[in-house]
Amino acid sequence: MLKDPNQKRVMPDVAVSEPSEFLSPLEWVGMEKIALPIVLSHGAQVLCEADIFVNLSKENAKGIHMSRPYLALQQHLEHQRLTFSGIKNLLSNFVETQEGLSDSAKIVLRWQELHKRNALLSENKGWKEYPVSLEATLVRGELKMDLNFSVFYSSACPCSAALARQLYQQAFSKEFCEENISYEKVFEWLGKSKIAAPHSQRSRADIALELDSSFSDIEALPFINKIEDDLQTPVQTAVKREDEQEFARLNGENSMFVEDALRIMKSALDEMKSVKSFKIKTHHFESLHAHDAVGSILSH
Repeated sequence: MLKDPNQKRVMPDVAVSEPSEFLSPLEWVGMEKIALPIVLSHGAQVLCEADIFVNLSKENAKGIHMSRPYLALQQHLEHQRLTFSGIKNLLSNFVETQEGLSDSAKIVLRWQELHKRNALLSENKGWKEYPVSLEATLVRGELKMDLNFSVFYSSACPCSAALARQLYQQAFSKEFCEENISYEKVFEWLGKSKIAAPHSQRSRADIALELDSSFSDIEALPFINKIEDDLQTPVQTAVKREDEQEFARLNGENSMFVEDALRIMKSALDEMKSVKSFKIKTHHFESLHAHDAVGSILSH
């Protein structure tokens, strides 16, 4: 007798029905680089890459239900705003739908944020790109949320600036040592002299924050703005001559070694109450040396 064609077919699930011959729990099993559109707190939609994992705590289980976290990711985050509670609910779903195979879950999201920035003095604007990632781990009900981003800035070398000033002093002394100096002549000399220029370099700070659970919407922009405001020399977008001159002034007033930059950024993040802990690593891509100057600092 033929079976009812409308009867639902029972399909084999070897991940559950066939135990593994090798008995060992696994830390993480899942998928990487899943494309997904998400919505940031300020309403912008971005394309991100998602890595999703659960552990395999049952040592004789052959495998996890791989499609379930993938489908949950689409249902919970596609076109959705990133929130602390939303991420926790998603990770809880990862664990629950494994039906006893897992007790922990993890997600990593990576995206590029675009923010429009005003020029320093002119009325122009331009877009800046910031790489951002979020890593959230739920281990037996305890959630840890880390937000990572990078900021680019200019770092004028204090030592180079001091050496350049000394050369100007020496040249000034040689030029005017035997004559009475008029304001006009000094003014003209300063305007045309090409004695020395201190070096500066484009620099990058990589910042990792552990967020407090009171943090509702997950957003990097307030932290980025605070870091850039305190450093005072973020890289620019649209630049006219008046903007470039203002940038030169800011670099002159805010010259910094790697050590200075780290302490400035630590002070900025110490003021952010939603941060439980942080780590900063900065890279000054030297124009003087073929190697880079680097440093790192942790919150206390």
